[in-house]
Amino acid sequence: MTCHDLVQQHVRCLLEAPFRAEADRLRQAEEITRTGLRVVEGVLSSATGWELRDWLTGAVIRRGDDGPAGLTRALSGHYDADDLFTDVPEPATPGIPPSLGRAIEEWLFAASTPDQDIAEFIGWPVGEVREHR
Repeated sequence: MTCHDLVQQHVRCLLEAPFRAEADRLRQAEEITRTGLRVVEGVLSSATGWELRDWLTGAVIRRGDDGPAGLTRALSGHYDADDLFTDVPEPATPGIPPSLGRAIEEWLFAASTPDQDIAEFIGWPVGEVREHR
């Protein structure tokens, strides 16, 4: 594999990383629900108001007006969806040193880098690059 191929592969990996992370979270949530737990997210709607929602469906499970303490109690016995959003390691491509990987990432996500340049470099349609950026 040439250096050019490695850089192309790394750019694709960086663009796909958020989509892979979301798919992993979804898969993990589905596994958790199979164990009988519900994956939920708690949302404060005001200083005292809150909602508890099913993370997979968005359905409101409970509402309350007893503030953060009430929300904390409502979360008890459920799996908090916030735990699905743990730190995901930076994508790494074998053969790309970390410092070069950071430089590629800066170029890729710089506002001054045109989608067209990225699309031509990695061989993707411009629309797909836009969607992933």
